[in-house]
Amino acid sequence: MNDSPQAGLLFLANNRRDHHELALVEIGPDAPSPDSGAIGMAHVAFRLETQDQLEQAYAELKQRGIPISFTVNHGITNSVYFFDPDGHELEVYCDNEPETFADMPNSYLGMDKLSYASSDPGLGDVLREMGLMADSATDADD
Repeated sequence: MNDSPQAGLLFLANNRRDHHELALVEIGPDAPSPDSGAIGMAHVAFRLETQDQLEQAYAELKQRGIPISFTVNHGITNSVYFFDPDGHELEVYCDNEPETFADMPNSYLGMDKLSYASSDPGLGDVLREMGLMADSATDADD
């Protein structure tokens, strides 16, 4: 890691193999919010070790008033997607045990909302709002 706080820059590299693999730039409070249909980064994901840690992270996000985009049991993971103060979508997730998704046709395409997040949208809700999923399709908790 190499930071240049005077310029609002942070450079990250895995095991210092390179000068940087990811550069983060502070853009300031007057920058426009990202357009969800624009080309660019979709989101950054952070893996947690356990389901308990994911539930604790969700509870802390809610307690702090952080906007939740949606939650989902993808199959291979349980995920909470949320927005940072600049409007970028971030994800915290934890891996599910293989036996929980062994019977799924595609272990990356689960749509169920997380049971402890019933007041927030699920992935199905977001896709229906975008017109990418029929209204008759439902999440497990709807």
